Amino acid sequence: PPYPLSLNGVSVLINNKPAPLYFVSPEQLNVLVPFATTGPTATIVVQNGGVNSNTVTVPVAATSPGVYTLDQSGSGGGAILHADYSLVNAAKPAIGGETVLIYLTGLGTVTPGLNDGTAGNVTTLYTADADVVVYVGGEQATVLFKGLAPGYPGLYQLNVTLPQFLKASGPLPLAIQTPNAFHDQVDIPVQ
Repeated sequence: PPYPLSLNGVSVLINNKPAPLYFVSPEQLNVLVPFATTGPTATIVVQNGGVNSNTVTVPVAATSPGVYTLDQSGSGGGAILHADYSLVNAAKPAIGGETVLIYLTGLGTVTPGLNDGTAGNVTTLYTADADVVVYVGGEQATVLFKGLAPGYPGLYQLNVTLPQFLKASGPLPLAIQTPNAFHDQVDIPVQ
C-alpha cells in the first residue's frame, strides 16, 4: 500500500476517476472503488496499453458489506477471529458473550478520511461512517468497532461481542445490516 493507479499497463476509471489496483491478470482485476463514488450508478472503463474497453454501468450503494469467507466461495464459514487472533472454526468455535473480529469489505467512507488505496494503520482508527448492525443466529450482537483493519486498503474489521445466550449452537448465520444493505451469506461456529 498505497495501491497504484496503474499496474502492468492496466488502469481502471470509475466515473472517470482512477481507481487503485490490487491485482491484474488476463481474467481478473481487483480494484478498490474510490471513496468519492456516489449516485445510483457508476461507469467503469478499463484501459489496457492505452486502449479503452467498452463502458460498463453498474449500480452503486453507499455500502455493500461482504464478509470474507474461509474457502473464498462467498458463503459458509466467515473470516472471523477470536480476540487472540486465532481462527473461529468448528474445532475452536466462538462462545456466547465473546468478542470476535470479523473481516469484510464494502462499509464505505471512513472518518477521518484517507486517500483511495491507502491502508489504515495502528495509530489512527479509521471508523466507518455507516451504521452497522450485526446479527448472530438472528440475535443482535454488540458492535464495539467498525472501521478499517490496519495494513490493508479496503479491508474493514468489525469487533463484535456475541449475544451472551444464543438459542442454538453449531454454525449459526451471521448477518451484517447497514442503512442500505444486508449481507447474510456466512456463518460463525458457536459452542
